[in-house]
Amino acid sequence: MKFFFVGDLKNNTGPAMANKAIRKGLLGNKSVVFSDANNKLTRALEIVVKILFSDGVCFCSFSKATIFGIRIAKLFNKKTFYLMHGYSTLENRINNENITEKQLMKINKCEKYIFRNVDHIFCVSEAFMNYMKDAEPTFKEKFDYNYNGLDLNKIKNSTVKYSANKKQGQIVSIGGGMKQKNNLAVCAAIDKLNKEKNMGLKYIVIGLPYTDKEKICSYDFVTYYDELPHEKVLEILAESYLYVQNSSFETFGLALIEALFSNCNLLVSRRVGAIGVIKTITDTDLIFNQDNIEEISSKIEKIINIGNARRLMRGVLEDEIGLERASESLLNKILKTIR
Repeated sequence: MKFFFVGDLKNNTGPAMANKAIRKGLLGNKSVVFSDANNKLTRALEIVVKILFSDGVCFCSFSKATIFGIRIAKLFNKKTFYLMHGYSTLENRINNENITEKQLMKINKCEKYIFRNVDHIFCVSEAFMNYMKDAEPTFKEKFDYNYNGLDLNKIKNSTVKYSANKKQGQIVSIGGGMKQKNNLAVCAAIDKLNKEKNMGLKYIVIGLPYTDKEKICSYDFVTYYDELPHEKVLEILAESYLYVQNSSFETFGLALIEALFSNCNLLVSRRVGAIGVIKTITDTDLIFNQDNIEEISSKIEKIINIGNARRLMRGVLEDEIGLERASESLLNKILKTIR
């Protein structure tokens, strides 16, 4: 039996990193093939040929290639699956203040086409699956979940190499200036602590500018990187004392797990899917209102003083997020459906 995965395997976005992890986790499995083409024409030809010679196909990106591939798969009567990294309808509403309802309806129409025409949908966390069942009730029976996998050994090795340089006053967030990440609110919370309690905190923000970079960089304690090699990101995580993920919507959150395995303490929004694999997480580790500067600042101060990384690590479900286990779990769920 041959199975074909189609998706972004080139870039360094969260979804692309998750797709690369699936490929690495299934390395050596001769029954699986992945998309490799680098331009539109060869990608289209590759999709046709590999679908033709496969028993099923999993689309791992929300793109025109996915819409095209679903049509080809239906033509050849192949089983189809969708690995859902994000919900573009909601994310565009959050991040693009100028988007119109007509534009949002067009995006949602494309997403509904995918939902309607694939056999099964795997969300990247249990919380995301539950959200989608409420958001798109017509298709609720199709929604399932499989947590993203990470190369935990790579992260652990980086931690051993760099954690001796741990800086207690250094806080880090990934997501750049994207409104959905709410890093600007974290800036305001840190500014409050530095001014009122003279804590001398530093804040590293990594990610593309989007809408909020300029305002984030207006704070003198901020160091901002638009883009860094993954190895450098892991180095910064290993050197930092606290990782903050203040997202208003986060389907999984690879960086959160990378930070924890880099021996970072965590402060995380309750709307982040990855908290589902940390069974020792408590309300003191969670941000309930992503715009509440008082809540964020008080919890930063508490975690800086007492830490939580060891307690959180004790509750991590490594079996569900390890590279090979997560990849094999997804493939087994798919093959079970085909058979």
